[in-house]
Amino acid sequence: MTRDKVSDHPDWEKYRYTKNNTKNGGVSNEYTNGVTAHSENNMSDGFGKSTEHLTASGDHHVATVSGGVSYGTTIDDRNHNEKTEKYQVYKWRWYVLATLAVLNFTNAMAWICFAAVTNFTADYYNVTVDDVNWLSLIYLVVTVPIGFVASWALDTLGLRATMLFGGWINLIGLIVRYLSTLPAVPDSGRYAVVMTGQGLAAFAQPFLLFAPTKLAATWFPENQRVIANSLGSMSNPLGILCSFLLSAGLVEGPEDIPFMLWVYIIPGGVACAMVTFGICSAEPPTPPSASAASDHESFFQGLKKCVRNLPYMILFLCFGGGYALFNAFSTFLEQIVCPNGYDDDFAGLLGGLMIACGILGAIISGLYVDKTGHFTPVVKVAFAMATLFSIVFVVCAIFPKLGIGLAIGAVGFGFFGFAMFPIALELGVECTYPVAEGTSAGFLQISGQLQGIILIIIGQFTAPLIPIEDAPEQQCKNATDVMDGEELTIPDMSIPLYIFAGYAVVCCVILLIFFKTDYKRVSAEERRQDAITETTQF
Repeated sequence: MTRDKVSDHPDWEKYRYTKNNTKNGGVSNEYTNGVTAHSENNMSDGFGKSTEHLTASGDHHVATVSGGVSYGTTIDDRNHNEKTEKYQVYKWRWYVLATLAVLNFTNAMAWICFAAVTNFTADYYNVTVDDVNWLSLIYLVVTVPIGFVASWALDTLGLRATMLFGGWINLIGLIVRYLSTLPAVPDSGRYAVVMTGQGLAAFAQPFLLFAPTKLAATWFPENQRVIANSLGSMSNPLGILCSFLLSAGLVEGPEDIPFMLWVYIIPGGVACAMVTFGICSAEPPTPPSASAASDHESFFQGLKKCVRNLPYMILFLCFGGGYALFNAFSTFLEQIVCPNGYDDDFAGLLGGLMIACGILGAIISGLYVDKTGHFTPVVKVAFAMATLFSIVFVVCAIFPKLGIGLAIGAVGFGFFGFAMFPIALELGVECTYPVAEGTSAGFLQISGQLQGIILIIIGQFTAPLIPIEDAPEQQCKNATDVMDGEELTIPDMSIPLYIFAGYAVVCCVILLIFFKTDYKRVSAEERRQDAITETTQF
């Protein structure tokens, strides 16, 4: 049968599809006149790993578009011009996700390990408490400029190269930190050495922290992307929580600092071994979804499209504001609660509740959105509830003897704030597709770090110092010596708290009223599936 006879079919024009424009959901760059869908279980991918096969609906099948007829051929020649599209998922994807989670976990532990033992660290390195705080703040400062490089690397060099680089730089930083405790290092140079190691670990953070969205899109099908992103992203706050507990348990005095730094090298080494010997490619042999198989914008072209995309820029502002609020609350938590009669243990309890409930919220929201696809409603509801609980937290922090209210505010803020986090990253991909995932998700996190720095600076400059006798309930261990009269003072965080709560309300109102977007990636995948379905009918 010749091509002319095929074109005589009355419905032929209805079933022409091209692939050279992936945004229009094309199926093949040849004429397509048939499709077969069949179940294949326990297939091997050539690497000895078992695989699962999916259609766009998430069923365990392979969708094969066959029988292509090119412009100058006949149907009799179609066996020589067959075009096949397969979407497969591999069980190995869970190992890749676990490796990234461990990398993020160890990097977060390094970030915050000094916060729980600030006084002992200051004594050991013979520096001030403010100097010790910079061991944590350097992460926020470094992430902003290096985040652009990390986003470019994810989209250009691929996931494996980025994870390898981030993992090894993190491990080198952990080792350099320990070197600061060796006898060969003079006392005057120890702080510079530990800051160098901390700076290397901070340099590695964006290469790991920005990766979950890219990993979820590359290795997971559309009905598992959000939960994969949630698990990869929440390993970071889990590392923060474990670091608080581990540092407090390991260090009972300044002499225990070297042992603490040695212990933190171990998980960093395990993570490096996992990524070096366990991950052999940046992506699976066969993509898990239509969007994973499609081409994406180049980094700089994607950056231009993000800046010109109004829904994305609204999300950039509001998501960054919520992220910044968490950073600010975490940084000032002890200073917020101690003037009203709460000690360090209670501050640690609040931080632990905020993170633990937040991880739970992220997992629940991830599972729900994977099942329903309700990205925008979940983000808006979660942001509104997180704002409400942040106001509860602020009000209870200003007045003494409202510990239960503080705990409720911390739990609610953590639960809903973290529930929004991975969904917002996926929503950023949806509203900018086909911009690469590393670009859209990375810039959202850069916004959070940048706004976090701004809020922390505002908090430091707007918190007046009050005489310690004016706060009879205070339990602050680190009162500040002020030179005029050697008067002991503590910061009054009331004004910064009002500013934080007001900014949260502003971001919430902007998001609720003005944010509207189409799910471009989901639509492209649905068009692709519709094309396959219609071709089957033909």
